[in-house]
Amino acid sequence: MLTRCFLFAVLLSASHAVFSSGERFTISVDEPSVRFIVVQSRDPLIEWAAKDVADDLSARTGSTFVVVKSDDEAASTPFIHINVDGSLPLLNASAFPHGNHEAFAIHTRQDTLVITGADVRGTVYGLFTLAEKMGISPWQWWADVPVKKASVPLTLDKLPVVEGPAVKYRGIFINDEDWGLLPWASHTFEPDTANIGPRTYEKIFQLLLRLKANTIWPAMHPGTRAFFTVPGNKEMAHRYHIHVGSSHAEPMLRNNVDEWDKQQSGDFNYTNNAARVNEYWRNRVEQVSDMSDLAMFTLGMRGIHDSGMEGIHSQQQAKDTLQQAINTQRAQLEAVFGKPAETLTQMFTPYKEVLSLYEMGLSVPDDVTLVWPDDNYGYIRRHSNRAEQKRSGGAGVYYHLSYWGRPHDYLWLSSTHPALIQFEMQRAFENGADRIWIANVGDIKPLEYNMEWFLHLGWYGPDKVSDAKTFATYQLDRDFAISDPQSAADLLFDYYHLAFIRRPEFMGWSQTEPTTQTRLAGWNGETIENRLQQYQKLETSIFELSKGIQPKEQSAWFQLMSYPVQASSEMNKKWLFRHKAAFAVSHSVADKLMEKALDAHNTINGLTQQYNGLSEGKWAGMMDAAPRKLPVFNKPAMITLTDDEKQKRNRVNDGAQSKQIKPASVKFISPEGYSWQEVRDLGYSGKALTLYPLKLQYFSEKAAVTYQFTLDVAQHVTLNVATLPVHSNDFSHEIAISLAQKPITIFTLNTKGRSEQWKQGVLNNRIHNSVDLGRLSKGTHNVTLSVNQNGIVIDEVWLSEHGS
Repeated sequence: MLTRCFLFAVLLSASHAVFSSGERFTISVDEPSVRFIVVQSRDPLIEWAAKDVADDLSARTGSTFVVVKSDDEAASTPFIHINVDGSLPLLNASAFPHGNHEAFAIHTRQDTLVITGADVRGTVYGLFTLAEKMGISPWQWWADVPVKKASVPLTLDKLPVVEGPAVKYRGIFINDEDWGLLPWASHTFEPDTANIGPRTYEKIFQLLLRLKANTIWPAMHPGTRAFFTVPGNKEMAHRYHIHVGSSHAEPMLRNNVDEWDKQQSGDFNYTNNAARVNEYWRNRVEQVSDMSDLAMFTLGMRGIHDSGMEGIHSQQQAKDTLQQAINTQRAQLEAVFGKPAETLTQMFTPYKEVLSLYEMGLSVPDDVTLVWPDDNYGYIRRHSNRAEQKRSGGAGVYYHLSYWGRPHDYLWLSSTHPALIQFEMQRAFENGADRIWIANVGDIKPLEYNMEWFLHLGWYGPDKVSDAKTFATYQLDRDFAISDPQSAADLLFDYYHLAFIRRPEFMGWSQTEPTTQTRLAGWNGETIENRLQQYQKLETSIFELSKGIQPKEQSAWFQLMSYPVQASSEMNKKWLFRHKAAFAVSHSVADKLMEKALDAHNTINGLTQQYNGLSEGKWAGMMDAAPRKLPVFNKPAMITLTDDEKQKRNRVNDGAQSKQIKPASVKFISPEGYSWQEVRDLGYSGKALTLYPLKLQYFSEKAAVTYQFTLDVAQHVTLNVATLPVHSNDFSHEIAISLAQKPITIFTLNTKGRSEQWKQGVLNNRIHNSVDLGRLSKGTHNVTLSVNQNGIVIDEVWLSEHGS
């Protein structure tokens, strides 16, 4: 890392095309004179970033920005001055949560705009923040978003801008890359490597820096060569100052899937082959001994891939073996690097079976960061308790935006709701997870906007930014010359809302591990018709908006908007028309409905072919419409039901989703220091309720919501309560139900492990509880829901006829 202070500046001719006025700085457009960026730096990363931003500003303003060295005769009085100076008062370490690590300031000095970084990455982030504030997208290369030519002067206001990261290490995990990034890199972008190599990682690292991220967990699935075995990968991480870590299943920066040779080394078994395993780990530590500032070591051990340790016969044996492995790994780090282990960045991820071992009392050194995973479906399984929040290593989060596994994969489209991402990450952040955030982003594409949102939350802090839809509006306004970006954001969030109710990959009602065949939909006819109408509305909207997209923006628009919306719609039509065909009144009607289902299937294939042909074949091989070839991606086949089967299914589905009686009013009771708030766009309701702040707290005072219902006639009713399938540390979320202040029952909300209740919870994004309230008289009735702690999210509450 750079320790000296170096100067580079943007220099303009005497025409004063750039000027500052107090707290504003304006760059005019279409200036005929050349604008010089003068670079004096020994770190090539700063020079690269300067050249990138020079190209951005040239395209944006219609003027020419040129990078020259400081001793070039073109160097003269700077109008934009950029330097590295950690001693700048604006960058006082006490003003930031992690010292002035990666901090920068954009400010004015007389007629000069000054960008000062506390270190090299901070300087680079300052440059890219300038580009961002000038309306330049980070998705130029990865989604073909063109730089929009400005027709009016560009103004940077609200200066000074002083920023530093809320989360110290922010990055992504490339995973399940078998159907996207790996074939694309191997055959289209980097055929000379025939794998994911330095050319691909260079583009990934450049993107990370534009998104103010700094960490990679490299791809590691079968077929992908281990990161450190490909010449040039390690050097590329050095060049771009990117931290390299590894997933929960890859201790000590080892890709077991590609690197462990069972024939040569025996079983990956620490109970009877520890010497070989230790040697295997130490060899990698020695290989990265020259990158102590960038290497991030995962401690612990699991199986070769995503499985439990081999050779284990009891929980106690597993805990003892894992403890031995961690102790040995720490000793190796100290021996190779010649300094205390606590000076090196280390992580421990209690994922799946490892969480139970941790909770049995496994000793994880205090300086090691605890990285809490979600349950693979966006709900963080564990948060740091009060004692864990005092650990010097702090805590982090490993969060899935893409997943392969039970109960069903979602590897195809970006379908995690941005409002859920913000809520869950804010919950983690308020409970101390500010050290490491990693998002599993699959192949990066088509998760671009959600990936950016996740990293945006990590840089600014999830409690300091606007809501998710506001950010989406900003993204679309930045990336496309559309007259109404709010309408585009509304459309995108309608897409996310429908996916929240059921992801497109789940529309076959099939599961995996074990894989089951597709089934008829678990909805009644009215729900199916409403959903088809909603998707038709989305298709109409995307078609109308597409008319206003400029030709040079069409490729980006298709990648970021049209493909996910249209493909998701077709997947729903494929299976819902098949469902309707099974209940058709005649063979001819059934045939027509099946024809629609088959048309939808073929349309998905056509859209995918179009995607892979975009930008003159740049993305050939990136999009696969059937990852893992699961049954949901198959051509739909007719299901024939008898009349009795049809009647039985109709009774079940109609009963399960009968008419709802909504509450007429809602009243809140909050403990001191807490308040009930709606989370915008979250849940089926789009306004789920929870208590803020989110730091873990049990309540002795009453914390409740009272719903008032009005019945037009006396009737026997059932109370239904839908909550989000969020988790508590000890499975203790409870809601006590009372009617007219009389206790009725207590709902326990949390699921454990991979139970059937958990599976249905994540497939549907809700936990549904109900209780019989008996026969209620005509008039108003008050039902109170009392929660025992914060973190519980109430989505919808309604009454229905008894038995429904």
